[in-house]
This record gives sequence, structure tokens and C-alpha cells, in this order.
Amino acid sequence: NSRCRGQAELLSRSGPSSDARAGRAMLPLDSPFTEALRRFEVAPIGGGGAEVAPHIALFREYTALCHGAVEALEARLAPPRGERLPLAERRAALDELALLRAERNTWYLLEWLYGDWPRPPSSRAPAEAADAALVAWGCADEQAVVDNLFEGDSALAIAHAAVQWLESVAYERVEFARTDAFHRNTLFRLAAQVETEGLVHEVDADAPSRLGLALDPEDAADESALLRAAWQLVRAGRVDEAQRLCEECGQPWRAATLDGGKLWQRQAAAEHRVPSALCTRAADADGDPNGGEAAGQLH
Repeated sequence: NSRCRGQAELLSRSGPSSDARAGRAMLPLDSPFTEALRRFEVAPIGGGGAEVAPHIALFREYTALCHGAVEALEARLAPPRGERLPLAERRAALDELALLRAERNTWYLLEWLYGDWPRPPSSRAPAEAADAALVAWGCADEQAVVDNLFEGDSALAIAHAAVQWLESVAYERVEFARTDAFHRNTLFRLAAQVETEGLVHEVDADAPSRLGLALDPEDAADESALLRAAWQLVRAGRVDEAQRLCEECGQPWRAATLDGGKLWQRQAAAEHRVPSALCTRAADADGDPNGGEAAGQLH
């Protein structure tokens, strides 16, 4: 902790960036930052056996200070008040808002990276032969395999933390208006036998690409909005939310396609899949001199 505390103090003493200080005429943060560091030096936040490491608590306080400033400035720029600001003042406020968000996200990144640093050596034993056999049989819990990799490789764990931080930052920028993608206008045209030259005359999911024809313009706009929103959620690491959105918008088949990149978890598998006990018996058979006989008993 002393090493991390020294790093936190060094970062804090450097203070907010010069670019950020230049834009803080409206929302100064130098004093709150200095006060937070003073309290940390006198009595480290989270000390005395608390679960949260002192340097992490300091990063969180800095993040909270920046976030409060972001919310205050966003409220000032929100209509109708923000629309009455002079153009030059509004541009300066938007520049300041971008700097505040970047600084908040930087402190948040430090929290992610130093959350469990320095990492203790892994207490897990190397994978046994049976585990390798389970992988060979395709019965291994993929999520457990990935968790073991993260726990045993510090560089990989840091890279994973950076990805999680990027996803959390991207989630803040997700913007979409909920709509539906049932292709109502296309269906109406087909049902009413309205002239549909250039438009699809079938309404299955693959029709536009298979036929080389378009949906009704309004339906195409709705589907484009859905795809944009789903992409934003996937980019932010919210695959479950993207799937739920697709289902609510009338495209459950698209939600199913997003399952392809998920890791298989044994406890989440349906009962009709290969049971855990059967996988274990198969792995034992591979390591048994009489494995052929044992494997034959599995069928």
C-alpha cells in the first residue's frame, strides 16, 4: 500500500491538467482536489483495516468530484437555460465539459488498473490431466478457463481491466430512441397489394439481402436505428441489453445471433446437453489404461 500511496500522492500533486485548469473559470476543482489530498495525507481514506485500499478511495473521491462538476455543467447547458447562453460562452462550456469528462474517466481508469495491484501470486494449482481431458472432450467450462487465465497472468488481467474501462466509458455515450422493427409498413403494403416496385415481396429476416430489394423507407430507418443502438450496447459490453432491445423491437432472431460470442458455462447449460458427470467419466476414461472399455460404457 505504501507504494500505491506514493503513486497516488504523486498523481495528486501534479494536480489537474493544464488544459483542464484553463477551462475551469466556471467550475474550479483545484481546491476540492487539494482538500481531498490533505485529508488523505493526514488520515488515509479507507485506512484502519477497511476493505477498500486507501489509494483506491482517493481515486474514487477524485472521480466523484469530477463527476459532480460534469453533472453541474450539463445542467447548465441543458435547455432551455443552455439555449440562452451567448454562443462564445456555450462553446467554452462545451469544451470544458469535454475536459471534465476526460479527467473523470482518467481517474476512473486508475481505479480500474490499481484496484487489485500489486496482484498476489495465484493460489490455484496447475490444471490437472483430467481438466485437459475435459477440454479435449469439449465439456470444459469456458468461463472458468478464461477466469483462470486472468488470475494467472497479470498483464492479461490489466488488459482486461482496460477493456472494461473502455466499455464503461462507451456506455455513457449510448443514445437511442426506442422504436420497433416489425416492418409494419412493408407488411401493410403487401397485405393491401399496394404497388411495391423495388421493395421486398417477402418478409423473412433474410429477404432484403437474398432478394436484393429494400424495405419500406420508414421500416428501413427503424431497422437502421435498432442496429445502431445494438452496436452501441455491444461496444459498451452490454450484450444482454442489446439482446433484450432486439427482442423488444420484434427481432428475436437478431438477439439469438449475439449469443455466438458468449462463453459456455456448465452451470448455465440446459439439461439436454452433456451432463457434468458424463464429462467427468469421459475424462477419466481418457486417462485410464482401460479407457476404451470405459468410454464404450458411456454410450
